[in-house]
Amino acid sequence: MLEASIAFILIFTTGCASLAGVLFLSVKEKTLDKILFYLVAFATGTILGTAIFDLIPESIHGFEELLDEGLVVEEEMYILFVFLMVGFVAFFVLERFIYWFHGHAHEEGDDKVACFDTLGRRVEVELNGGKGRNVALLNLVGDSLHNLLDGIIIMVSFLSDMTLGFIVTVAVFIHEFPQEVGDFGILIYGGFTKKRALIANFVSAMIALVGGLVALLLSGAVATFNTFFLGFSAGGFIYIGAVELMPDLLKEKDLKRSILQSIIFIAGIATVFVLLRALPHV
Repeated sequence: MLEASIAFILIFTTGCASLAGVLFLSVKEKTLDKILFYLVAFATGTILGTAIFDLIPESIHGFEELLDEGLVVEEEMYILFVFLMVGFVAFFVLERFIYWFHGHAHEEGDDKVACFDTLGRRVEVELNGGKGRNVALLNLVGDSLHNLLDGIIIMVSFLSDMTLGFIVTVAVFIHEFPQEVGDFGILIYGGFTKKRALIANFVSAMIALVGGLVALLLSGAVATFNTFFLGFSAGGFIYIGAVELMPDLLKEKDLKRSILQSIIFIAGIATVFVLLRALPHV
C-alpha cells in the first residue's frame, strides 16, 4: 500500500530528529536559545493549526462516511469528542506521571547540564548525579511511549488522507526537533556517554515505527479505528500545543520578542491553513 509505505518512510525520517542533540553540543547557549525560541513558537502554531483545521474536521468527515455505510448511527457522533478528550487526558497523564522532565537541554560545562523542566524552570545539575540515571531512564520510557503515539498518529493520518499525513508529519517533526535536543541533554545528564546517549535516543525514536505498524494492523481489522483515533490525535495535539508549548511563549516578557514570537506563532497556524488549501486531498 503506497500510503503505508510513505508513512513508514516519513516516520523513520521524523525519528531521525533524535540525532539533533549531538549537532548542538558545540553551539553557544544564546544561539541555541534563539533557535529554540523560533522553533517552539512555530511548532505551537503548527500543532494547534493541525488539530483545529485538519484532524478534527477529518475525523468528522470519516464519521460521516461510516454513517453512509451504515456502520454507525448519527447519535454516536459524540464518541468522536470522547476520543478527543481521551487523547487530551492521555497526553496529560503521560506528561504528568512519566514524561515529566523534558524541554531543551544543553551542556553547561564539563560537569553540568542546563535543562528546562515542564514548568519552564531553568535547572542546572551535575552530570552523573545521584538521581540523574533515574531521570534519564524515566525520560527514555516516556519518550518511547510518546514516539509510539507519534507513529500511530502519522500512520492513521496517511491512511485517512495523503495530504493530512504530510501535514501531521510536518507538525510532529517541528515539535520533535527541539524536544529531541532536550532528550539528548537529559541522557548526558544521566551519565550516558555521548555515543550511548545518541544510540538510546535513536532507538527510542524508532519505537514510532512500531506505532505505525500497530496502526496499520488495527486499521485493517477495525473499520472505525482511523476515524476515532484522529479525534484522539486531535486531543493530544491540543494538549501539546496549549499545555506543553504555549506556557513557554507566555513567559516571554520582552515586548519586541513577544511581538516576534506572536508573528511566528501565527505563521505556524497560517502555514498549516495554506497547505491545506493548496494541497489536494487524495
